Amino acid sequence: MTRVIVAKRVDRGDAELTEITDLARAAGYEVVGRLSQTREEDAAYHFGEGKVGELAALVAREDVQAVIFDNRLGPYQTYNIAQKLPENVEVIDRFTLILEIFGQRANTRKAQLQVELAGLRYELPRAEAKASLAKRDERPGFMGLGEYDESRERDIKAQISRIKNELDAIADKEETRREQRRESGFDLVALAGYTNAGKSTLMQRLADDLEVGQNDDLHPDLDPTAESQDKLFTTLGTTTRRAETGKHDVLLTDTVGFVSDLPHWLVESFKSTLDSVYRADLVLLVVDASEPIEEMREKLITSHDTLYERNEAPIVTVFNKMDKVDAEELDEKRAALSALAPNPVAVSGLTGENIAELTERVEAELPAWERERLLLPMTDDTMSLVSWLYDHAHVETEEYEGEQVHLEFEARPEIIEKARSKAAALSVTAD
Repeated sequence: MTRVIVAKRVDRGDAELTEITDLARAAGYEVVGRLSQTREEDAAYHFGEGKVGELAALVAREDVQAVIFDNRLGPYQTYNIAQKLPENVEVIDRFTLILEIFGQRANTRKAQLQVELAGLRYELPRAEAKASLAKRDERPGFMGLGEYDESRERDIKAQISRIKNELDAIADKEETRREQRRESGFDLVALAGYTNAGKSTLMQRLADDLEVGQNDDLHPDLDPTAESQDKLFTTLGTTTRRAETGKHDVLLTDTVGFVSDLPHWLVESFKSTLDSVYRADLVLLVVDASEPIEEMREKLITSHDTLYERNEAPIVTVFNKMDKVDAEELDEKRAALSALAPNPVAVSGLTGENIAELTERVEAELPAWERERLLLPMTDDTMSLVSWLYDHAHVETEEYEGEQVHLEFEARPEIIEKARSKAAALSVTAD
């Protein structure tokens, strides 16, 4: 296992190294040392030059192969720091590390493309920096910025264009699929939130009463499982399962977890994955209720920053892992975070506590259904329509009067329109 030191600079206060340590471990590194500094950013080294010297001594003493910075390093800062460290020690900043984790988790074509796109967008300004250094006859070195190749900038731009076109085509297909699902009577609910908040565990809890196989004919693309591990970025793509919440037919989608301080280019690279959140009928914003209030607040702010840019659906905040906190602490957190999380639902995805309350809230927040009455003539195709309504709506009354069938039901507006069209076709046939 590669031995690393994690480092972080902050403008004020104390540097928190817990998250970067967790991220490093999630990527498979062994963290053997930590270093932090509170000061304004140095243009040349990000840290102060003296602190970089201290870091170099720590690297030599601990015999590490890389230093991971919980900061966004510029191309020249990366190069300058690398020159101060022992030979062959790699400089990794926060976003390189996140991309590495994403690459390890990318199991679908879409996820792989998104990781590749994010990596290219990250590399482009570094390729430009290599060109500048090369013009000054400086050689960045393998563990700094890498050797300069004058054709690399053109290649990167061409690859970005190609990947964006392929991702756009995938996004179009997924949007068509979403609309087909809505036309089939499904409401789309997305799980969002900070990574490791327990979204996948909660998804398993909400979907465990209904086998996906029951819906294979309508949606063969549904995933049979939602992986659940105590591991950052377990879910990189999307996982969709059918869930039972009441009269509504719900398709629940789990997505990649949010991370604080992500640059725009990284969020933009995963736009097509986040579309499943932005274009849902309802978003369940999942928060780990066992964390300290300030940490919960920061993660809620991060999540809202990501969601409110393009999200149009109502948001219900879910305080997950309530099995790890007592009632008094939970009430304190509700009060302290009420501005960011009005009227949250506290649950435990692990034990199932309060899941019924959550499903009731989902039912209440989903788009309102409309009521409809149909009087159908008895024809060869009438029972097929009745069966279709049971699959796509909530049928309240089914009565037979002579040669007619009287139905009362609730459904999405799209389903009611389809039902009226099908009923009209039956009437024409009967005539």
